Amino acid sequence: MDIYIIRHAHAMQREVWEGVDLLRPLTDKGIYRAELAFEKFVRIFKKPDLIVTSDAERCKGTASILNKYCKSELKVSEMLNPGASATDYHNVIREMSNYNPIALIGHEPDISMFISGYLTEGKLGILMKKGSICHISDGLLVNLIQQKILIG
Repeated sequence: MDIYIIRHAHAMQREVWEGVDLLRPLTDKGIYRAELAFEKFVRIFKKPDLIVTSDAERCKGTASILNKYCKSELKVSEMLNPGASATDYHNVIREMSNYNPIALIGHEPDISMFISGYLTEGKLGILMKKGSICHISDGLLVNLIQQKILIG
């Protein structure tokens, strides 16, 4: 199974946002950079059959931009909300095993901890920057690309 794990694009800073954190939106910069990155994503990677996103607006916004280029099925899962555990990610992957590849859009530090545990039983120290993409195929790390590398 091929899995793309994507951290949401740049969102408004927590310190500036006055509302509920799940409603914190992407910034114009985040939208612009995600557009550039996902336009290249579809030329590099196989398009996901399914995009699963956290219920947070910043993730749903990121998923919507990816879906503009992929035309994939799109699902929202609260299991990927901030604070998700590795078990939550495993459960989403297991539930969506009929799809290949899948893209999961979530939050830090949750996705880095999941990737590290999934690949190396927690021995891989990584930090997924905003907009980064991790491609895992059959349990092996294929690519880990920062958004700034994709957009130049």
